[in-house]
Parts: sequence; structure tokens; C-alpha cells
Amino acid sequence: MRRKYFIYAFIALLIVIGTGCKKFLDVNKNVNSPTPASVNLSLVLSAAERNISNNVALGSTLGNNLALYTHQITGRIAADRYNAAASNWNELYAAISNLNVIIKRAPAESRFVYAGIAKILKAHTVSLLVDIWGDVPYSEYDRFDEGILQPKFDKGSEIYPQLIALLDEAIGDINNPATNTSKPGADDYIYKGNTANWIKAANTIKLKLYTQVRLVQDVKSQVADLLSKPASLINNESESFMMPYGPIVTTDDRHPAYGDYTATQRGGQLFSPWLYEMMKGRNPDILTGLADPRLPYYIYNQKSAPGGSNPTPENCTEFRDGGFISILFGSNGPCRDGSNSQTYSLLGIYPAGGRFNDSAAKSVNSLGNQNAGTGARPHEFITYTDRLYLEAELMQAGVVSGNARDVFSKALDATFTHVDNVVANYVKPGSAGAAQTVPAIATLAATKAYKDGVLAAYDAGSDAKKMEYIMTEKWINRIENPIDNYTDYRRTKYPVLFAPAPEGLVTNVTGPDGKVTPVSNDRKYPWSLPFSTGEIGLNKNAPPQKVAELYKVFWQP
Repeated sequence: MRRKYFIYAFIALLIVIGTGCKKFLDVNKNVNSPTPASVNLSLVLSAAERNISNNVALGSTLGNNLALYTHQITGRIAADRYNAAASNWNELYAAISNLNVIIKRAPAESRFVYAGIAKILKAHTVSLLVDIWGDVPYSEYDRFDEGILQPKFDKGSEIYPQLIALLDEAIGDINNPATNTSKPGADDYIYKGNTANWIKAANTIKLKLYTQVRLVQDVKSQVADLLSKPASLINNESESFMMPYGPIVTTDDRHPAYGDYTATQRGGQLFSPWLYEMMKGRNPDILTGLADPRLPYYIYNQKSAPGGSNPTPENCTEFRDGGFISILFGSNGPCRDGSNSQTYSLLGIYPAGGRFNDSAAKSVNSLGNQNAGTGARPHEFITYTDRLYLEAELMQAGVVSGNARDVFSKALDATFTHVDNVVANYVKPGSAGAAQTVPAIATLAATKAYKDGVLAAYDAGSDAKKMEYIMTEKWINRIENPIDNYTDYRRTKYPVLFAPAPEGLVTNVTGPDGKVTPVSNDRKYPWSLPFSTGEIGLNKNAPPQKVAELYKVFWQP
């Protein structure tokens, strides 16, 4: 695109208020030059943080598509049968454009901490672009002032080292001893200006990037150096890199995944029967016989089991196990498209900030939208739990020395502590219109039994099986961040997914109630998402459209 576009001083504020302006921000539109001196960097930072989170979390178009690709949700959306488009490409580049405003202006204004935070957010966001699409515009993006109107696509393998360097620059900016004219505070939604935590986040992002390239690059020394200084990483739950959301107020800022609670028609964001069966302990190959205590935190059932207080669905159901009601990936069945908005099981208090499944079996409509939960669930960029799973993977793979089992055990403990933290300190179910008292999961006897069973199965497994347990537990824990799950599956081929192509077709599935549903899987598994069609059509330097099921990101073996 050859025309030039200008950013106005109020654009950042508009993004904070709502997402309606995001559509006109395109990777090839100049949203930064000239940048008026009156643009408030505080508003730009707030806008960028919220914009990134809104477009990658579960509940966003991209998040839902990739959660379906990793079989944590299912639904009547385009990603069913692996057919997602290039969702949220423009929006993520819009966020990078706003970060560039800060990166360019802040040093000249002696706002070095602002520049450092913006670089960390940019490095993280660009890494996601590479992880999802592969080769993307980077070195020439947002250089309209230099006459570069149509940026080239850089190789992902060349971008990653630049992101490591950018993170190091960011740490240097934050540690700059020069006096800052102002520093982030409340305008930094993530850490409220806590620079020590931002540095820990930067180092943990580096650990994540090195882990993701371990199959194609020797990263032993880099990883060993990072892990030798655990205090320089996210080292406890309170330091987790997360974006908070709030309950309904004047401006509704609830988590994107909470949207199904306020929707009049549901069916695009349903809990996957595959994950449900695995958490019930019914998968014959992994976690067999282990009932996961997180289920009532993950799923809210609007219906009771047959014979209960509210058992009758609106229409026929496809997959039903007592009160749990959903649809299957790739379904061709007659009950797939029926209206069951007050019948389907919804994402619960942990994935979406919705309701804890207390077996009351009340439909959300009867509860009322504001009574159905608070929606104040944070988005997880990287948590302390994630950092432990990264460490366990690296040890299990032999990249670094250490006892993988001990770290895996700590990761399991941190998983349950994290659920409790999200519920008690963010969602706050006692403040919902229909208040709930939710038990702390970390102290339940069922939780100890589950953990003991997982570790016993881990101990009995081969090295490959041990890795599968680590990655499967990480996948279950990471339900709110589907991008990382998609990346982990393509790297390690764990966890085992429902009918993963190109292994073949599944012709029918028999549900717990005996109902047989035909399903089809007519596309091979996509190793990346297709490029933005708008980008390809407007940018002469863009590559041809990819074949998503053949195009691998550089870190894939």
C-alpha cells in the first residue's frame, strides 16, 4: 500500500476505550509518522498492552481458532476442520506500531523505562507473529519516513536473534541510571511500573524463545546461564507476566473469553470433549483413571444430569455426559447446529472468569449476565507455572542438567496455586451478582491424589512418555493462552490431539451416552496460519500465499 496514513493524538485513547478502531490499522499503513508531540505516551502504553492481550487471549478470534486447533475448545467456527484464516494480523501490527511510538520518542524525552517496557512488549508480540505465521515483516516494517512503503518479509530464523537483542536493550533501558522525567505507574496495566518484574519477564521470555528453538539450535549455554540465576526470572506466582481484566463497569473490560456469558447465541466457544474426556481420566493412553480436580473450575454446566433439577436440553445434543454438553470437532451430525444456548456447557471460572460448577445447573440467562461471574480473569503472557514447565522440559530433553521430576512436581503444585490465585485475587467470585464460594483447589485431598497419580505414571514411563506428561500437563494448565499450546504441539507433537491429521480420518465417535456422531477431518494439520490476504494483495514484497499444512516455522524439526 503506497498511501501514507497519520496517527492522531487520540488514537491510543480510542484503542483503550474499544476495539472498533483496530480494523483500519494495517501492517502497510503508516500509523506513526508524523507523530504529534502531543501524543500521550502513557495512553499509548496502556493501549498497546490492552490491544495485544485482546488479540491473543482465549476469546479473541485468534485465540479461539488456536484453542480449537489444540482441542481445548470446539465450536461452530471456521477453525473447525483446521480452516482458520489469518486472524488478528492487522491488530497485532497495530499494537507494534504504537509500541514504536514509545520506542522512538521515549529516550529523547528521558523516559527510558517507557522505552524498555515497550521493547519487551514488542519482542514478545513479534515472537508470537513468527510462531504463528513464520516469515513476517519486521526489519522494514513501520519505516515509511525512510520511503519503505512495502516491507519485505524477514525469515523467522533471522528475527528471533534480533528479539533476544531487543530484550537485552530493554533491560539496559530500564537499568539506565539517568533520571527519568516520568515513569510508568497505573498506566502500566501489567506490572504497575514495577521495573524488577519487567526485567524478570524479559529474561523469562528469552528462556521461552531458547526453549522453542532447542530442536534446531544448540542453546545449552544460553539456557544454563538463565537457569543458573533463578531470581532473574519469574520466580514466584506474584511475579507472573499477566494482563488483568476487570468486572463490568462503565466500560466493560472483562476478559475476551467471558463473551459467551453475555451472548444471546452460543456455540462458537465450547469446551472440547477431547480435553473433557482426558480430564475425566478416560483417555486410554495418558492420565488414564486420573480424575482431574480442575474440571469444576474449567467448565460450567448449565444443565444437570438426566433426573436432576434441570436436565432437559432445548434441542437434541451431540455429546453429553451428565450435565456436560458440547459438540465434536469436525462433526457432521444432525445435532451440531441446533440452538442450545441455555444447554451447552460454558468455559468456567478459571478459563473465562465465569461460573464455578457448583452443580446448581442454572442457565446463564436465568442467572442474568452480571450474575454469571465477574469476567475479571487475567490474560497470561508467561506465568511462574509456565517457567517451571519450560525448565522441566529442558531438563527432560537433556538440554540442561537437573532433576526434571522435581521441577515437574513443583510445576504441578504451581499449577494448582495459580488456579487459586486467579480465582481468589482476580475473578473474585464472591463479588459476582450471584456470589459463589469457591474452594481452594491446592488444598483438596483430590488434588493430592491426582498429583500423586500423575507422578507415579511419570515414574513408570519411558523418556518420551515422561516428556508427554510434562507437555500434557502444561497444555491443560495453559488453556487461557492457546498460542503457546499451538507452538508447543508443533514443536514436540504433544499432547496427543483428537484425530490429528495427516494420520487419517475418524468416521464416527461414540459419546458417553451411546450416541454415535459422524465426524470428518478433511484437511491435514496446519503447521502455521495463512498469511493475511490483504497483506499479500497490497504488498508487492509479500511472498505467495502459503499452503498452511506444509509451511513449517523455522523452529520445527
